Amino acid sequence: MELEKRGVRTVVVGTDRFRRLGEVERRSLGMPDLTMAIAEHPLGGLQAEQLLAKADGLLEQVVQGLTGGR
Repeated sequence: MELEKRGVRTVVVGTDRFRRLGEVERRSLGMPDLTMAIAEHPLGGLQAEQLLAKADGLLEQVVQGLTGGR
């Protein structure tokens, strides 16, 4: 978030289980428009191919967050 404050566009990556916490943190830090890329929980304990599938699903969200308008 420090980079975002300095003008470097960033995206917070997390899982749906922590979406609400991310939303609360964005507002409490004065960054309500900070982009979040959200994957289905969990990430831990997955086989490599399952984790890669989740990462592929996040890719479009991250790219949009870094290149799209806010």
